[in-house]
Amino acid sequence: MQKLLRRTALAKRQAARRKAAQAGQNRSDNKHIEENQTKALNDTIKADRVAAKIARRENYFLGPLAPKRDVGAAKDTYGTISTRRLQGVEKGYGRWKNYYIKQGDRVVVVDESHRDRGKISTVRDVREKAEECTVNGINQVDIALPEYMLINDPDKRPIRVYEAPLPLSSVCLVHPLPHPETGALRDVVIKELRISRGDRYISGLDPMTKIPWPETEPEQHEDHDIDTLRIDVEERTWVPTLLRAPMPGSVIDELRNKYSKFRDRHDEEYLAKKMAEDERAQIKKDSVRLMMTPLQELHRKERAERLAKGQPTLSENTLAKIGEVMARNGIGGPTHPSSPPS
Repeated sequence: MQKLLRRTALAKRQAARRKAAQAGQNRSDNKHIEENQTKALNDTIKADRVAAKIARRENYFLGPLAPKRDVGAAKDTYGTISTRRLQGVEKGYGRWKNYYIKQGDRVVVVDESHRDRGKISTVRDVREKAEECTVNGINQVDIALPEYMLINDPDKRPIRVYEAPLPLSSVCLVHPLPHPETGALRDVVIKELRISRGDRYISGLDPMTKIPWPETEPEQHEDHDIDTLRIDVEERTWVPTLLRAPMPGSVIDELRNKYSKFRDRHDEEYLAKKMAEDERAQIKKDSVRLMMTPLQELHRKERAERLAKGQPTLSENTLAKIGEVMARNGIGGPTHPSSPPS
């Protein structure tokens, strides 16, 4: 039985170590993926900036002799940005900040360097792991669609206008609050929020001012002929009793895997069988000890006698003789200081 318990404990420890190692490998892989995506996005932005600087410099120095860039392959898409810049990079678990801004909230752009600074609109989509949101009518850019996206699209225009994502750090929540003196409602920019029991509150105000979550439209479910009726789903077709088990005994073995090395709950018959095996092994071990040669029996008898006598003690005569020998050999006598060197 002890062997079975040790095997189960060892299997569980090994599984835990494998799980921890796999979790560490997954974190490392996700970090590498995030770094590669961030590098690709930064390279795209850098290439656009370098191209813009070169074009501006050529236009400044060459004037009317500057080359035309809206020709050839860029005839219809000159001045647009790549769709890659619309895809943010998601951060790993625990490394992104929650700004408590949800779809349907009214926000204002507060980034001083942004062209839409001060504009207020409604949030259309939020990607919390990427720390960005899409706001209706804000940060609109021209996007050049790839050719494969225009094959089945009735609208063949190669350029579309989309709202590019904004960092959540560049927007703030806007909510109407009463004026402390007049009581009139006016829009207030909320810089920081905090969560308490699932509700949003403005940080730093006393008493606490609750900011409700945006209302979401209920999800519409379309019924079909093959759907199961709710009255049939809620009907109780089986009532459990104490007279019989809720399921056959064989089902338990199928669910728990009767022969799994991680199993730590066993049947009574199996436990009795293992205990009987342990008893037979102990009896066999004891029987081996009983089969000794005459020499082994003599050694065992002598060890028992020595243990019964205890530690030996020296008699007075023996101690006196030891003292005489030590005195004759000069061992343990008084020491004399050596004479100083001449």
